[in-house]
Amino acid sequence: MAERRPGRGARQAARPRLMTACTEGLIATETTLLSGIRYLKGVGPRFASLFAKAGVETIDDLLYYVPRAYTDWSRISRIDDLRIGDRVTVVATVLSCDVARRGRLRTFVAALEDDSGAIFARWFNQPWLQNVLKTGTKAVVSGEVRFDRFARRTEFINPVFEVLRETEAAELVHAGRIVPEYSRRRIRGLVKSALDRFLDDLVDPLPEAVRKKRSLPGIREAMGEIHFPPSLERAAAARERLAYEEFFLFQVIVALRRLKAAAGGPAIRLDWNGREHERLLASLPFALTAAQARVIEEIRGDMSSDRAMHRLLQGDVGSGKTVVAAAAMHQAVANGYQAAIMAPTEILAEQHHVNIEGLLGPLGDRVVLLRGGMKAAERDAALALIESGEADVVVGTHALVQEGTRFGNLALAVVDEQHRFGVVQRAALREKGTAPDLLVMTATPIPRTLALTVYGDLDVSVLDELPPGRTPVVTAVRDEAARKKVYEFLKGEIAGGRQVFVVYPLVEESEKMELSAATEMYERLRKKVFPEASLGLIHGRMRPEEKDAVMERFKTGEIDLLVSTTVVEVGVDVPNATVMVIEHAERFGLAQLHQLRGRVGRSGLKSYCVLMVGTGASDEARERIQVLADTSDGFVIAERDLAIRGPGEFLGVRQHGLPRFSVADLRRDVRLLVEAREDAFGFVEADPEMSGDEARLVSGAIERRFRDRETLIDVG
Repeated sequence: MAERRPGRGARQAARPRLMTACTEGLIATETTLLSGIRYLKGVGPRFASLFAKAGVETIDDLLYYVPRAYTDWSRISRIDDLRIGDRVTVVATVLSCDVARRGRLRTFVAALEDDSGAIFARWFNQPWLQNVLKTGTKAVVSGEVRFDRFARRTEFINPVFEVLRETEAAELVHAGRIVPEYSRRRIRGLVKSALDRFLDDLVDPLPEAVRKKRSLPGIREAMGEIHFPPSLERAAAARERLAYEEFFLFQVIVALRRLKAAAGGPAIRLDWNGREHERLLASLPFALTAAQARVIEEIRGDMSSDRAMHRLLQGDVGSGKTVVAAAAMHQAVANGYQAAIMAPTEILAEQHHVNIEGLLGPLGDRVVLLRGGMKAAERDAALALIESGEADVVVGTHALVQEGTRFGNLALAVVDEQHRFGVVQRAALREKGTAPDLLVMTATPIPRTLALTVYGDLDVSVLDELPPGRTPVVTAVRDEAARKKVYEFLKGEIAGGRQVFVVYPLVEESEKMELSAATEMYERLRKKVFPEASLGLIHGRMRPEEKDAVMERFKTGEIDLLVSTTVVEVGVDVPNATVMVIEHAERFGLAQLHQLRGRVGRSGLKSYCVLMVGTGASDEARERIQVLADTSDGFVIAERDLAIRGPGEFLGVRQHGLPRFSVADLRRDVRLLVEAREDAFGFVEADPEMSGDEARLVSGAIERRFRDRETLIDVG
């Protein structure tokens, strides 16, 4: 074992910066759970600012700031029993201490002793510890036992510790127990002090019947044990209780939002006109798939009922959502009302205008386009047609929900690529009419957990069948070594009369860098790689008329190869395009890659997607991208993408209405989410006015926990 008496006596050093349990996190007087975090002693402006970035603004928030992990230092051992590699705790007295110097490195070394033996402990670049661990100090020390091959002795390296005082009866916080791990050690003491002061003030927001039904511990027990658990099993039980609580509170919001929508005034009942529907079907150059016919029947039931439709239509790339939406919009027009469809980009809005005009124009429906880049006279004319009701179907971007846009008699609102919008914009479009039906569409398959949260107030329809004639896109992952062969393949496709997309990613979230990268690639490809071909460039910073001109030339075949940023992710339909090359594919999410791949394979022509991986891509990134090569099932891809990146990144932006969960995890807590949804909807059904005592507690908890989210309802 270790030698008994190392080094010299301790020397004085700088004032210690490490706060121990006896000085850390003392509570100021006259504070409550809802007091700001600054009311905790030891929390200055800088630390409060760091807390605020993590969403911690009040003492109540701090209690819900749960540990990211635990370290089990509960195994107490005698020093003579220690073995190399053990992760243990000893209760020892500082026999001697010193600060060793080697160049700029200063190491605090202490010899620790119990009644069985002694061992050294070293802390690098922490010389101020000599003012904390003085000779004769008794401490609890936790760490891994290592062997120093130079000094040939066993020792602890940078162990955690806690000074013991004979007059101090407080339980251990930093060592000698199962220790919670936060982003900083200092938080541990703050949380402990807050628990000691405020735990008894916590009021359980979960209804008693729900707790009993799910066998959940009470809030005080769960809160105490998630921070300082007596065992890892109790920590897991506490985490499950608090995760369920978060899901339950948010699902109450979803249930109330759904209830409010259903009670938002008398819905417009649209009688389904079978003759007009047959006219539409007869005009189509193809037959509907069984999935399209099924979803249209679901929509028919909604539109002809006395309650407003709130339906989410999921359909993979190329599944025919636009035709389904057109059928619904034509029914609104046949009943003497207006329909509107909102798209996230001008390119997609313009394409919808062309497609819907082609579908409904021959039937006599007047289709009008409204977008932000229109000239003033053109825009004013469109607004006049919309307000007068002469525009039967309105296709547009965010311009549809702006203050100056007024509808004559809007009865159906369609939102395309819903993941690009949020709850607020969705509601804003509905508010343009009197309780109009709402159809939300997305080509990004949504995993069940997200569908139950972001879209939990909607009924769900799924187009799970592709139209006949669609051939799967051959997908390959290639690196820089294969670039020459890839270019030769592209030349062959162009020589055969086909067209090619080459997409460059948005680099480091910078539009300026995105532009220069795409422009640079365009110039290199045009001059050095494909000098005989016709190339075009399109990016998000071009003026609408410039983008329109380039896309029109690509659609008509005048451009052979289109260099683009991600503005072509959705909606662009060029049947003659057979190859999609995506540069630096590792910088994209799987769902976005799947969307880009969907720009080809839109005809019977054999099509390809080449995922170019950069030289710096990790093995993990390459394995993730391989998922695209292995499957074309959008739902499989979406689930994998959610598991890897989490909900906020999966959606591309943090949505209005998507909560910031502190404890719950949408990727692993599916069972809890389903149970909480069932219980929350039952709770709201039993007290829709939220007037009972338990409902008021739930409302208060929602206001505290989700105050940074757009809920669109007053739950108070």
